Order: sequence, then structure tokens, then C-alpha cells
Amino acid sequence: MKEEKRKTHRVCNLLLLLSFIGVVANFMISILLPHNGNFMIEIINNLLLSIFIIFYTFSQITNRRNNKSTVVIASLLMIGYSLFQIATKLDMVTILKLNQVEDFRDESLVEVIEWSQKNGIKINQIYEYSDLIEEYHIISQSKKEGTLLKDIKELDIVISEGPNPDKEVIIPDMTTWNSKRVLKYIKENKLNHVEVEFQISDKNKDTVIEQSKSGNMKRSDELKLTFSSGEEEQLEDTKLIDFTNMEEFEAIFFLKQHSIKYEIKREFSNHIKRDAVMKQNKKMGTMVKPNDEENKVILTISKGKKIKIPDLSKYNVIEITNWAIKNKLKLEFRNQYDDSVALNKVISVDHKKGDTVEQKTLITVTISKGKLVMQSFKNIDDFRTWANKNKVNYEEKYEFNTEVKEGEIISYSHKKGDTIKNSDTIVITISQGKKVTVPNLVGKTKDDAIKRLKSLSLKYNFVYENNTKPKNTVIKQSLRADSEVSQNTTLTLTISNGKKPNVPSSSTQNNQSPTTTTPSNKPEGCDKSKTVTVTFQGSLNGSSLNETAANYRRAYPNVKFSFVGRASSVGNNGMVHRDSTSKGSFIANTCDTYTIYIVQN
Repeated sequence: MKEEKRKTHRVCNLLLLLSFIGVVANFMISILLPHNGNFMIEIINNLLLSIFIIFYTFSQITNRRNNKSTVVIASLLMIGYSLFQIATKLDMVTILKLNQVEDFRDESLVEVIEWSQKNGIKINQIYEYSDLIEEYHIISQSKKEGTLLKDIKELDIVISEGPNPDKEVIIPDMTTWNSKRVLKYIKENKLNHVEVEFQISDKNKDTVIEQSKSGNMKRSDELKLTFSSGEEEQLEDTKLIDFTNMEEFEAIFFLKQHSIKYEIKREFSNHIKRDAVMKQNKKMGTMVKPNDEENKVILTISKGKKIKIPDLSKYNVIEITNWAIKNKLKLEFRNQYDDSVALNKVISVDHKKGDTVEQKTLITVTISKGKLVMQSFKNIDDFRTWANKNKVNYEEKYEFNTEVKEGEIISYSHKKGDTIKNSDTIVITISQGKKVTVPNLVGKTKDDAIKRLKSLSLKYNFVYENNTKPKNTVIKQSLRADSEVSQNTTLTLTISNGKKPNVPSSSTQNNQSPTTTTPSNKPEGCDKSKTVTVTFQGSLNGSSLNETAANYRRAYPNVKFSFVGRASSVGNNGMVHRDSTSKGSFIANTCDTYTIYIVQN
């Protein structure tokens, strides 16, 4: 029994020792690793926990009456806790990151693209300047860390373009500053449009004697500084320095500072960074005379790497991203469905293979979302939104139908689940409602006409004019008798007011002025009874307002139109605006002018 107790003690003591080692290791890792949160709070928490574990461990080892099962369970829990904390700090625990948005702030764009490909999340890239975040690293994201992936379909990320060249800064009065101090200030504040000149002066050599502006200005605003070259007798021959890798501004500053004549050339370079000196025509140490035009210094400035566009259609998204970052190019991904290009493969690039570009050029790549399949839609507006978003061609046709309400869809040319090919045009047939034959109302009384129109579910309005027909008799109707229209179509009936009362002549009206007759605005040959059904068709849509207008005028030569541009968040330029197409069609006569709104953003 004693031997068995001693073995039990040994097991307990071993577990207590391991739990102690685990807690201490966790405490040390907490100190050594970088922290995202409050460093002191985390250290205090781990320190208090470590002190408690040390106290508990030694109290259990020295207490001979302790409950061995309790010690084993407590020790195992403490060991498990310590191991989990250590694994988390060393980023060995990945299960908690599954199905959640990660914190990409200050991470490389490549990591985000890899994550998006793995999880099927669309990434929208937005570029912004930042003085703090390295170029091509993430400034911010639209979804917080920990957001479940099931709740999102896309993620906006803001990518750093480096320092903002147009950021506003406060420029002090630098008069009397020496050149060293000025150069330091320009570099620290990233001013990028500074012009310097040197002139003979009795002021201290290499000090600012004139400044074009001070106070608030953008980094890109021009700032002119004039320095003193000292008195003329102070000019002397200068020993050239090595300008290689020096920033263009600093090199030119040196040359002007010593009154050295110079010339600038620019070439591509695979080794020298953009806007830095590649080479010089005179070696370092060469003595150059001031203002010597015949022996001017020629500096060649780097344009950066000469970037030749490869065949990006053979690259995947991650490879394209790495290539763009390596070459310091801007990158924009667009996504669209394509029945001939596999999912996540390149459909097109806005630059051809072999094209030469410079750094900072924007490269736009269109990536395939795979095949687009036909869906089901609640109404015509839902379909139009879906079709326009996915750049699907469609044509709208209209038919009378006794079972489907006016404006609702009768049928689609494609069934739900059918693959939409790039060349396909979806034809949708839209109901004009129940067909009604327009009655002949001319000669009927106003009341009889109203009863007849109501029985046919037709709407009406009236205009009045003097006529030899009896008063309140229909003398004209806007829609031709026996023409076919939809229910709820509006007819305009012209009602007789009876004969026009006789007006005495001017000679019998106590010398009143003669009455002037206003000419009718009615065009010659106009007949409102002659009507035509104007149907909005997708096939008549052009790429601009003028093109669509021309198509409709050709299709309906006897109808007068007024085409007006109207902004819309749905639809491409040249499409008939939804404000016009809501009824699908309308009855037009040959007298009135009809306004049609065209999408024009």
C-alpha cells in the first residue's frame, strides 16, 4: 500500500510540475511575442495566474492529505489551458479562424487574395494613400474580424498606395534656413513639387533668401525656394560626387547649389528604383567649373523597370497579384459569368501580351464566375436588375392574355437552371392583360359612352368643343373603333358643347376692337382617331440616347416622341428607363407628343 501511495504521489507531483512549467512558458511567451491588445493588462493577467499556479502547486506537493483525484483533474485542466494558450499565441490553433473573416489590417494583398480564393469570397479592391501603411498592404476592411462567412458574399478592402502626394501640410517660413535643414524638412514631409534656385547674394551662402509661399498647401503644390550662392568671388570649382541611387531632387539640388550646368535624361532600369539616378557622364571626383555650358553634367534618371505584360490568361489570381505587387502595378479584378471560361480563370486583360507599361499602371483583369444559370423571378423588375447586373442580353415582347395580369410575365425563353451562353438573348413575354375591342362611341351620349366604357373596364377622360352635334354627344374618340387594347387603357372622348354662340361684329359693338382668332395648334392632317400601339422592346435599345431615339422613330414613324435622359442605378446607357417601361406599351395617336425617358448616367 505504501508503495502504491508513493507512486500516486509521484504522478500527482509530476502533473503539478508540468502544469507549473506550462503556466511559466505561457507567461514568458506573452512577454516575448508582439501584442495587438494592451500589453500591460495581458502581462498582469498572466502574472497573477502564474503566481496562483505556483502557490497551488507547492501547496499540493507539501500537503500529504490532499485528494489525489482532485489534484490530477486540476493539473490536467491547467496543463490543457496552458497548452491551448501557447498554441494560440504561436498561431498554431486555426480551428477558431475557420468560417470567419480574419483581421487583414497591415497584411499583404497576396494573403487576402489567397484567403478569398480558398473561401469563395469576392474581394472588392479600393486603393487609398497612406503615410503609415506599406504599399500593397491592407489599411482597412468592410467586415470586422470574426464575422461569419455565411453572412457575407463579398469583402471590401482598402489597399495602401503609399504616401498621399496631395495631402495638406503646413509650410513654415524657411527664410534663413540652411540647405541641410531644408532638405530634411522636404524629405520628412514628402513634398514633391519643390523648385530651387541659387543666386549671387550678400546673404549667408546656402541659406533661403526667398520663398514663394508658406502656410497650408498640398504636397503637390509648387513651392519655389531661392538660396544664396554667396558673393560671386565665392564661386569655385566643385569635385563631383557619386550620384548613383540618389533621388532626382537631391542630385539636382547639389548641381544647382554649386552652379553646375546639367541635363536630364530618362531610361528604364531593372536595378535602380524609379526617379533615382542611374548614371552620370562624368566620374566621381571630376573637377567641374561653375556655369561651364560646354562641360555640363548629364544625369540619367530611372523610369523604373520596363514591364512587359506576360500572357496573364495563363496565370491564376494569386500569381497575377504577386506579379503586380512585384512590379509595383495597380491591380483591379472584375468578375463576370462566362459559359466558355472555367471558374476563377482569366477571361480578359485590358493590356495585351507584350505591351510595355511603367510602374503604377492600373491593370484590369476580368475573372470568370463560371456558367450563369437561369433563375426564377418574382416580377419583371427583378429580372431586369439581374440581367443588367450580369450583362445578359434580353428582349421584351408583349401579348394579350386573359389569365396573366397586365405587366406580369407570361413566359421566358429559358427555363430555370438553363445555362445562359454569352451569345444568348433571353426573350421574355409580358402580359398586356385582357384584350378589349374599342367600341364606336361617336354619336352616343356622354352617359351612354361612360356606361359602355365601364362595362369593358376601359378608362376615359373628356375634352369639350363647340359643334353642330347636340350637346353632350360624343363627336370624336382618341382610339379607333375596333382597335384592340388592354383593359384599363384610357380613351379621350371629345364631347360637343353645342353650337358656338353668335358674336356681334365689331361694327355693332360700340367701336370695340376686332376679335383676334388664335390659330389652332393642331397640326395639319392630324387625326386623333388614328392610333398606334407603341411597345417597348429591348431590341430597340441603343448604346446612347440618340441611338435609341433613332430606333424608336424608325419603328413608329407616325408618332411624335420627346426623348429625355434620366439617371438610373439600374440599366445601361441607352436603355429605356423603367419609369417609361412600367406599363410595357401605350396607345399613341398621330397628334400628341409622347415623352420617353432614356437611361443616361
